[in-house]
This record gives sequence, C-alpha cells and structure tokens, in this order.
Amino acid sequence: MSVHLLEDNALTKGESHHEGLRVDRDRRREDQEREEGPLQGEEHPRDAGGHGRGDRPLRLHRGGGRQHPRRHRQSRHRVHRRHRRGHAHDDLRRGLHRLTRGTLSLPTAGRRRSTSSGERHDDGVFDVTYAPTLGEDIAALLEALEGRPHVIFVSTGRVYDHALPIPYSEETPRSFSWGDYARHKIAGEDILLERHRRDGLPVTIVRPTHVMGPLNTRDNETFFMDRIGRGRPVLVPGHGGWLRQFGHVEDLADAMAAMLGDPRTYSQAYNVTGEELITQAGLVELIAELMGRPVTLRHFDPALLKSFDRPGPVFGQNLVYERHAVHTTHKLRLELGIRPRYTLASGLAHTWAWYRSAGLHERTIDFSFEDALLAKIGA
Repeated sequence: MSVHLLEDNALTKGESHHEGLRVDRDRRREDQEREEGPLQGEEHPRDAGGHGRGDRPLRLHRGGGRQHPRRHRQSRHRVHRRHRRGHAHDDLRRGLHRLTRGTLSLPTAGRRRSTSSGERHDDGVFDVTYAPTLGEDIAALLEALEGRPHVIFVSTGRVYDHALPIPYSEETPRSFSWGDYARHKIAGEDILLERHRRDGLPVTIVRPTHVMGPLNTRDNETFFMDRIGRGRPVLVPGHGGWLRQFGHVEDLADAMAAMLGDPRTYSQAYNVTGEELITQAGLVELIAELMGRPVTLRHFDPALLKSFDRPGPVFGQNLVYERHAVHTTHKLRLELGIRPRYTLASGLAHTWAWYRSAGLHERTIDFSFEDALLAKIGA
C-alpha cells in the first residue's frame, strides 16, 4: 500500500512515483473528528439590512443536466449540512422542480420549461451537473437565473492538458485530451467567464478530481469493497503505478459553501481535492487494510480488454487510464484558507461504514467478465 502526501513542488517532470510511496501517517492532521463545526470561510460581512449570512436563510439553486448528474451526492451532502444551519435550498435537478418561493423559468436541455410566479431572492447558484453539460445548457441556465448574485460551476480536473508535467495547477493550460467531457466543461467555464467580463456576473469555477464518499454514483471505492469483501482477486491494469488523487464529497461541499458570496473567488478557478496521492495498486491495498481483509492483486495487460466484444469494468468505473492525475490545491489553501478535513484513509473508512450500513455488501454482482479475464491470464 502506498500513499503520498502532496506538497507544493514535490513532483517534477521526469520523477517516477510508481513504487515506494509509503504513507507518512505522522503527518496527518489530528483534527479528523466528524463533529459539525463552522465551515471554513463562513464569516461574511453583514448586508445592507444588517443581517449576516448566518442570520438569514441561505437560498441555493442547483442546475440540471442532460443526464442523471454524477454529483447529485455533492448536492445532497451540501443540502444536509446547510439545512442544519437553517438555510433553504431548491433542487432543480432533472425532472424535479421544488420552487419553494418565487419564480423561475428554466429551459432544460430537453427544452422543457418549469415556471412559477413571483420574484425570487437567492444567494447563489450551484451547477453541479455531471456530463454532458453543453455550453448551451449553461447559457440557458444563466438566462433563466438572470440577476442571481453568484454562480459556482463544478468543472473537472480533466480540463487540464495531461500531457504536461504534474502537478496541475489552475494555471496549467487546458485541452480536450479527455474528449467531449473536457470539451463541454471548458465550454461551460468559458461562457461563465465571458458573462463575468461582460456583465460582472460573479462566477467561481471549481475543479475536483475523483470524488469519494457515501452515496457515490461512481462505482470506484465500492467496486473494490465488493471484491475484497467476497474474497475475490482484484484485477490491476498494467503495473498499477499510475497516481490517483481523491477528495471527499463533504470537503468539496464545504469548500463550495464557503466560497458562496466571497468576492475573492469571483472569476477564479480552484482545484478542490484531497492532499494525498496513491497508486492504483496502493488504493486497493489501503481499502483492504481498512476493511481488515486480505487481498490478492492480479496484474494484466490492458490490451487484453480489446479481445472482448463487450469488456466490463475491471478496475473501478474510471480509474484505468494510463497517466498520472495529480493536482495542487495550493491556491485554495493560500487564498481562502480551505483545507480538507478528511484524509484519504478516513474518507475511505467513511465510505466503508456507509457501504455496510446501506447493505451494499449483500448486493448481487455479476463477475462473469472478470472470471473470463482471469482465465485468459491464467490466474
């Protein structure tokens, strides 16, 4: 198992981090309690009416997308935390419009329209849809929400040119190397930033990496729990040494809530993720350690997947790619003082506890493709 704490300038071009990245557990911050404390960055000036942000309901919007949103879990975690503080929230995800006050005319990607009457007064818009969120969807959302004071757009770390040296900062050039997903996210960023330059619309862009935690609709950490818990070997593509970086969903939600209404964040982009790195193989070993179970790794040549007509997932839902994914959060820490509460280990432990309480360890899973691949490699 190998975990590396990412420090600024710790990774430079040409360095190899495939092996030997052992966790330095003594460097973890001791404050990993799960109690509810104030969100970082929650102090705000009082408005013209003499009210601080903590003195009145905070009204949030969430944008809808063309497909079921991957990051619905972010919205749910954020809503739960803000509701406990007496804040209101409207969930505008696809097919569900609970407008508790006022009006909104929102053209969705399917060109449907939902309308109520009256005037709305909201503190901000969170667009946390997954993919594909087209540029025209963002433009339609802005048209419908004209006059709202702050838009926070969840983009992705995959907008960066991953052919460049790691780690990736907010200044790293963007590219379409991740295909349409990156293309659509970049289009959304550009439309929002242009609206900021043209009309002064307060806009903040958030770029997370892999997101972990309860309610994850991406079958990543739970993918390995399914196999380790059943005593099955875990198939690892290639050498298993490509670096991955995970951020906990609650840390992402807290960061976005702290940014809302903060003028320092307007027109800015921020990487939001955890501060540790781990190899693909190290991730599996760490999960097994947290579960208290043994694990057997079976390495295979990813080219073998092409020999199957319809290959199934073999290493999480989107963790197979052959490149490092390393992002610095220096800007987030330096400018806003925001750091994650969860370490990689504590975040995975949180998911493991939820996995069991949700009964996912009892679900039925088809392992036939993995069995066929294991037979092909002679394992």
